[in-house]
Amino acid sequence: MRIAAFGATLLLAFAACSTTGSDESPFQQPNSIMAGEIDRRMEQIPFQHREELLENLLWLAQTGEQTIPALLQGLRSDSAKVRSSAAWVLGRLRDHRTIPNLQAAMRDSDSTVRMEVARSLVLLGDLTWCPNLIEGLDSEKKEVRYMCHEALKSASGHDFGYDHLNQDQTQLRLSVLRWRQWWGEYSGDTFFAQGYQQKYNLDAAMAAPMGESNTMVPVPPMNPVMSEDAQPNVQQPQSDAEPMPNAGTDGSDANGSTDGSDANDGVEVTPAPQPQPQR
Repeated sequence: MRIAAFGATLLLAFAACSTTGSDESPFQQPNSIMAGEIDRRMEQIPFQHREELLENLLWLAQTGEQTIPALLQGLRSDSAKVRSSAAWVLGRLRDHRTIPNLQAAMRDSDSTVRMEVARSLVLLGDLTWCPNLIEGLDSEKKEVRYMCHEALKSASGHDFGYDHLNQDQTQLRLSVLRWRQWWGEYSGDTFFAQGYQQKYNLDAAMAAPMGESNTMVPVPPMNPVMSEDAQPNVQQPQSDAEPMPNAGTDGSDANGSTDGSDANDGVEVTPAPQPQPQR
């Protein structure tokens, strides 16, 4: 009997080791208590709005790498709000190992989810998706315009005098044209700017020399290649609040608003100060 009991114990131990090995993840794994809290917070996302949602997403971001497995699962959620929120948090974590998962999520059926995923990819250095964000500069929602421009500025070091609150449509479109011209020079896609210029009858000569900031930073390669032994670039998120993602498949934003009100209703968003043009 003792031999049989000992043998059974060994079999259970081997089975446990085998199960653990099959579920190995490249990311830090939370303990059971933290895993339960992460899962609970992910499950709450569909029912949260405004400050409550933002506070929850910031907690997930500040918790760090151990939230990534749950966030990657969130990218496959049935809820567009959860998918968009997961992409938003992954963009703040800046872990380059999540780039392939985010690239796959660009096939999402929801346009607002794709926009949030594209923003996170550009922040991670994958500039392939810059055209998606440049198109977002013409969005009817000022929150979308702001988020797209902030990601483009962070990735490229340019600003081109764009102001997401500019009420002058001609000036707004001229600054968007500058962004399109920049992408055309960078990627070789000249029609991206020319088509926009012709559509709105814009003067390219007025757009070209204006609106650049004084300090430029080098633009990373369009498709960064990570070596197998490269260390992930994980940055701890800042504690300041950002606009929340838009993720409604029913015409609502991330806060459940369908009346065209601010996506952050109740959360004040202070845009970055605009640089002065060179004299």
